[in-house]
Amino acid sequence: MPQVSTSEADRADDAETLDTVTVTGVARSLRRLPGSVSIVDAGTLRGGQRQVNLSEPLQRVPGFTALDRQNYAQDLQIQSRGFGARSTFGIRGIRLIVDGIPSSAADGQGQAAAFPLSSLDRIEVLRGPLALQFGNAAGGVILGISDLGGTPGMSAEAWAGRDSRRASVRIDSGDDDDAWRWRASGSAFATDGARPHSAARRTQVNVIGEWSRSEGERLRVVYNGLRQPLAEDPLGLTRDAFARDPGSTDPSALAFDTRKTVREDQFGLRWQRDDASGGGRWLSAYRVERAIEQFLAVPVAAQRAPGSAGGVIDLGRGSTGIDVGQCWANARGSIALGIEAVRLDEARRGYENFVGDRLGVRGRLRRDEHNRVDAFDLYGAGDFRFGEDWTVSLGARRAALRFGSDDRYLANGDDSGARRDVRTAWSFGAVRAFAQGEIHASYGRGFETPTLNERAYRPDGASGFNRDLRAADLRSFEVGARWRGDRGDASLALYRVDGEDEIVPALNRGGRASFANAGATRREGIEFGAAGQFGANWGYALAASWIDARFVDGFAFAVANGPLIETRIVEAGNRIPGIPRADLFAEWTWRSDDGRWSSALEGRWLGEIATDDRNTDAARGHARFAWRGQWHARRDRGWYAFLRIDNLTDRSDAGSVIVNEANGRYFEPDIGRSATIAIGWSGRR
Repeated sequence: MPQVSTSEADRADDAETLDTVTVTGVARSLRRLPGSVSIVDAGTLRGGQRQVNLSEPLQRVPGFTALDRQNYAQDLQIQSRGFGARSTFGIRGIRLIVDGIPSSAADGQGQAAAFPLSSLDRIEVLRGPLALQFGNAAGGVILGISDLGGTPGMSAEAWAGRDSRRASVRIDSGDDDDAWRWRASGSAFATDGARPHSAARRTQVNVIGEWSRSEGERLRVVYNGLRQPLAEDPLGLTRDAFARDPGSTDPSALAFDTRKTVREDQFGLRWQRDDASGGGRWLSAYRVERAIEQFLAVPVAAQRAPGSAGGVIDLGRGSTGIDVGQCWANARGSIALGIEAVRLDEARRGYENFVGDRLGVRGRLRRDEHNRVDAFDLYGAGDFRFGEDWTVSLGARRAALRFGSDDRYLANGDDSGARRDVRTAWSFGAVRAFAQGEIHASYGRGFETPTLNERAYRPDGASGFNRDLRAADLRSFEVGARWRGDRGDASLALYRVDGEDEIVPALNRGGRASFANAGATRREGIEFGAAGQFGANWGYALAASWIDARFVDGFAFAVANGPLIETRIVEAGNRIPGIPRADLFAEWTWRSDDGRWSSALEGRWLGEIATDDRNTDAARGHARFAWRGQWHARRDRGWYAFLRIDNLTDRSDAGSVIVNEANGRYFEPDIGRSATIAIGWSGRR
């Protein structure tokens, strides 16, 4: 996707920064990257936006589909070329990194809520074979990046909308010439919910400090904190319930008071020294701690089975990692080598969600185990120039992962065990640069291991880890082109991804999911993105994707249906559920000559989404429109305000689906027409 800025002046100021992308620790020019890359700048991240969900900027990225399920207990549903669509909560199949700290754990599970949108200066998005260099990330990589320095100052903003409100503040200290500079930001968000029993509260804190002892050398310290003391879960709706009242809530959500609390802390330290030749070395260390308590709508009768894990999840996860590497570079190319080691410790307990006749409370202990993932990766990447125009790139990562479980609840037997996976991901590509763009082609092989959450429950209802769940193997091919001109930039990519043993949801019931391996799968698609200006006043942006994602081979798996074990059969040729066939975002903007007034019309169209592997139902395709208007007292500082109206035509559609929901509660309604009004102030020295 092209680089999107809010004005011609912004494009000129940001051109040098936006022409580089971070790949395996090394900043590379777009002209030398043989793959699909999108960059969303600060103006686009925050201009007239609510800054609550990562879905806001990602809808502008071709190949990425971000579905806001209006359920803060389950987070967003983000997918890249269809990877991640199976996730019932959090982010799966896509690696998340914020200022050098992985928001994705060693097993691949990530959380989009950790992205501090009010603090970041840009988001870089990689997909296709290029992303395979990051290892356990089949679909893509999302990097949130903060560039300290510039002009010190303070900014604050508050908005209120339909059932929701948010306030944020940010302070920047130190300019480009100072040895010490820092940034601190915080925000508080609350919503009463678009549906009954969907209220949520969230606070975030982000602090970054950077010290430069000498030119080219810097030490950065990062802290991200998230507190979500309340996130009610309204669950999905059946086809009949959705048709009767799209704004309703399933009665079982009220009966069991389904809800979730989250506490997360991320700490990171990164030292980097850059050479004049373009190479350098780095060392980083980080610690991520996450605690979750979640009440599910698992029926009481289902919890009486000896192997049941109850209906309350009490989960604590701590991840510690280091990353060390070096890059050698000259005018002809570069080579980077590195080592990454991560340990993930998880304490998982399960309790009944009832005491006597009272539902939605913590009852007896039914599960108690300590799980661990040890990951050790060796990685390398290189690019070599041939003449002035050709660049060839190669990247590889060798990953050794060990999954272990120590069962401490022995009333139903000892389910302890371990599994080891050793995998190699690699990609190769070539790019040919022209005066106004590039053409590129790449091929790669990658993998995706099951997360601890995906191994946590067996579809046949037996107790203990799902040891039969295997890692997926993937082969990815892409060809594409990028253009840059006076009126804007554009990109085009065609791809094909073949998979074996892809991990798919076997069963979703009461908020709990179990998983199985499919046979062969195939994804074929095309992506197009464009953005730019018409004169000094008019701008446009377009992100279009089409994908055909199917099961090439049929497959079968066993699931528990009450006391019975059923065999579910999925026919070859069925669509992979959760993936819209088409996704289109378009924006038309106007800005006054003095830059103080602006207006924009946004349009989003999603194609039909299959709800389950057997393709028995689907959420219909639909179009939605939004409008925003902004006012600035001055061009670059002072007071400002904006008004945005989402879902202008007040459509009632399913914003996302819960794949393979056992009770047919597939549909998660999107929000109706809503208005947001904001006021803010930005001061610079």
